[in-house]
Amino acid sequence: MIRFATSMLYRQSAINMGQQQTALVKVQRQLATGNRILENADDPVASARLLNLKDELGRYDQYERNADLANGRLNIEETALEGAGEILQRSSEFAIQANSGVLNDDNRKAIAGEIRQLRDELLNLANTQDGNGEYLFAGFKSTQQPFTADTSNPPVVTYNGDAGQRLIQAGPTLNVAVSDPGSAVFGSGATDLFKILGDFVTALETPGPLSQTAAAAAQAGIKAGLTQVDGIRAKIGARMNALDDQQNTNGDFAVHLKQTISDIGDLDYAEAATRLSREVLVLQAAQQSFIKLEGLSLFNYMR
Repeated sequence: MIRFATSMLYRQSAINMGQQQTALVKVQRQLATGNRILENADDPVASARLLNLKDELGRYDQYERNADLANGRLNIEETALEGAGEILQRSSEFAIQANSGVLNDDNRKAIAGEIRQLRDELLNLANTQDGNGEYLFAGFKSTQQPFTADTSNPPVVTYNGDAGQRLIQAGPTLNVAVSDPGSAVFGSGATDLFKILGDFVTALETPGPLSQTAAAAAQAGIKAGLTQVDGIRAKIGARMNALDDQQNTNGDFAVHLKQTISDIGDLDYAEAATRLSREVLVLQAAQQSFIKLEGLSLFNYMR
């Protein structure tokens, strides 16, 4: 019985000391990482909730990156359309000037040269690319140049994109358009701005006074183009406002998520420091007990 009791005491003392060492290492790791939960087994319910919260926070981080990307693309598009509006406004002024009865053929040809240059500038804007080299006005065909001109005089411009509109998710329920198809911006059919300006050039370069029909068509077409571009710009402004509002909402919710994650998973340093001191004392006591037990003469005899 004595041999059994002593052997049991020895083993139990070793087990206790090992458990105290494990507990001490755990609190030391908690203090080093600042995390209350080191393994899922420490608190399965809280661990599962933390995982869900971190996944949700990751989604909001992605929303923020998406919103930044969307804002960048919309800013580039807004700048391009601002330039397009200025071109059309200047073209409108030339159309009014060209309709004056005091101009001769040379004057009208000079105006035609100005319109040609403005048309080329408009074509460059219609082929605007973002920072990744993607075309803003190509619809879903963002890697393909949307507008190309042939070699005729004046050149015929062809739209090579489609009617697609790219969307980016900037919030749980917000998908914002970050592009507009060129057919909607620069027109097609009767509102094709390149054709309107091209026809105007042809009329200006035709000898003799500018016909009232050609002058009226140019002025009406350019005015319709301005309305078209301004309408798209208004939509872009609304999208950017929606993005700003969503980013504010996203930021507030992300702060809430981070606070909740902190409340659940962060270590209470004061409590942990107290626990560290306690674990050290308990371990020291277990070590002393083990040393005394190991030094028993009966124990020595048994070995």
